[in-house]
Amino acid sequence: MKAADVRILPALEPGESYIDPSFVLVETTADAAGEPLTTIHHVSSGPGGKDGDGWKVTTLGHSAQLSHAAACEWAVSYAASRNIPLVYECDETQRGVVYAAALKAGSSALSESAAK
Repeated sequence: MKAADVRILPALEPGESYIDPSFVLVETTADAAGEPLTTIHHVSSGPGGKDGDGWKVTTLGHSAQLSHAAACEWAVSYAASRNIPLVYECDETQRGVVYAAALKAGSSALSESAAK
């Protein structure tokens, strides 16, 4: 798979459920000094959890001091090399973080964050 074939989508809102069988999740927050901390997971359905079914989560990087853009670039490359079609991303270091579920629902969160 080519990197250009990997789709990058906003991460779902907390509490929403992912339905894709395999994807990479990139989440960036800030440390106390405002520097980015990025965590990258490969998430796939299948053996995992207590009962042997559900999600298998493999952490590829945890609290790495890496910019969100660099982490997404790395995640797309990783995904393409393993035929994973999706990368979900959330950059909480940006003001007015809006999750994908809010965008789809036309939530007022979108207009509130645009007003800031």
